[in-house]
Amino acid sequence: MATPTVAAEAPNPMADTAKTSPRVVWALVGVLLTAFLGALDQTVVSVAAYPVAQGLDPENGIRLMPWLITAYMLGSTATQPLYGKIADVWGAKRVFVTATAVFLAASALCGAAASMEQLIAFRAVQGIGAGGLYSVSLILMARAVPARQRAKFQGVAGLIIALATVFGPLIGGFLTGDHTLFGVATSWRWLFYVNLPIGLVGLAMVITLLELPVERRKHSIDYPGAALIAAGTSAFLLMTTWGGDRYAWSDPVILALGGASAVLLALFAWRQTRASEPLMPLRLFRERTVAVATPMLFVVGFALMGVITYVALYFQLVRGYSATSTGLRMMPMIAGIVLTSIGSGIVISARNGRYKIFPMAGTLLAAAGLAVLGLLKADSPYGLPATGLFLLGLGLGLLMQVLVQAVQNSVPSPDLGTATTTATFFRTMGQSFGAAVFGAVLAGRFAAKLADSSVAQLSGGGVEPEHLVSLPEPARSTGLGLYVDSMDTVFLCAAVVMLIAFALSFFLREMELREIDDIEAIASELGDTRLLDTETGSAPQAGSAPQAARPAATSG
Repeated sequence: MATPTVAAEAPNPMADTAKTSPRVVWALVGVLLTAFLGALDQTVVSVAAYPVAQGLDPENGIRLMPWLITAYMLGSTATQPLYGKIADVWGAKRVFVTATAVFLAASALCGAAASMEQLIAFRAVQGIGAGGLYSVSLILMARAVPARQRAKFQGVAGLIIALATVFGPLIGGFLTGDHTLFGVATSWRWLFYVNLPIGLVGLAMVITLLELPVERRKHSIDYPGAALIAAGTSAFLLMTTWGGDRYAWSDPVILALGGASAVLLALFAWRQTRASEPLMPLRLFRERTVAVATPMLFVVGFALMGVITYVALYFQLVRGYSATSTGLRMMPMIAGIVLTSIGSGIVISARNGRYKIFPMAGTLLAAAGLAVLGLLKADSPYGLPATGLFLLGLGLGLLMQVLVQAVQNSVPSPDLGTATTTATFFRTMGQSFGAAVFGAVLAGRFAAKLADSSVAQLSGGGVEPEHLVSLPEPARSTGLGLYVDSMDTVFLCAAVVMLIAFALSFFLREMELREIDDIEAIASELGDTRLLDTETGSAPQAGSAPQAARPAATSG
């Protein structure tokens, strides 16, 4: 067992009060600024990928274009479990600052890239930095904010991620268009350069304002486990990205990637039972809240990815709206998330931290929103998708951060970082898996409907969706109608998947949110309850040895 060295230091102001100081609030504003950039870069390039590819490599750029998104996803997803462990080892603040520095340096390199190959490589490095931004930001909030106040802050964090998801295409479309920003003509390179001033401001706020107590302990990091989870996750993401697109699902390449992913992830699970300090300790899943909340997050991520992508596609392809107009028309979802993410945080605090009802209600609202979206037709009035998006937003606001907080609340303080990144890792994997499954469902349904079509230009099933808009009438209207009918199947399948999360929510254990304080971890490790006497302010029992001082409040 690792032995902590406890250094004398001033008391931690966050542990002794139920309120969060203005200094900490401003520090967390800096945290959220940088986390927003990491989430934004996952979506902002999707709209800009074509002009980027055309600008850097007109001949071969289109072939390499999917890697602009895939490389980023590989870097960010595969590193999430490792970030959780090193945040527990080296301190969440130190790890967050390092991840931000990597992200910003890679952003500068992306903006200066001279070829598609360079840009893809820099995007992978950027993803590695981004992997620590959001997940470690949740750890920082858990360390810096009292548990009863944490729901409010994490509700805002969930809103930030939702804003990045919805406004990413809007911002990407604006920056790659013919516009002027601060007197300078924009181009696709601004997608990356804009990260620098915002990220540096956020980084300065975190460095100067945020102080956290840390445990100075000797640790061993499970590097073989990190290699296995990174390789297994990469194989899984490549399978879900290429399957049904570049290769058929039955292609040997996809089958090999699927087999390699299964073997590597199984070896990772086996390794976690042998490592002295595992990246993702399997004992975490013995706690019922973790065992239920993590698959719920996977399912929620699965369903979510099948929605935002295809609603945006509906607005752009079927209704002919620009990326900017599409982002504005998805505002009802943001409104729903704002209402319930912040509102649920306030109510949870007022109800002494009891939270089980919120994931239950959230899954039902989200399923209802998806069902409404399943009624979409090519000529549906805007009120129909707006209603579905609003209900979905209400549900998501009650789900995402509450489930992460439930996981954080159910584990010992030494496992806080690992548990947080485990939760976000499952959600990210669900999103990747959802994109693959729903993409296959949509492609299969659309191909079948095209093959059965009596319109000459559509029969045979060889028309790509993006080419439908260029067909003459009546083939264009018929083809778009068939595409929307196929898209409806995606929304209804996502609603059924969300009902699985609703069924899982009954198994969540109701718990009151407790204060998460590093002093508990030290007392537990040493078996010395006198440290808790120092925390509560009571005197030690007669005859006891002098009390140890509180852990050093350093910038870790």
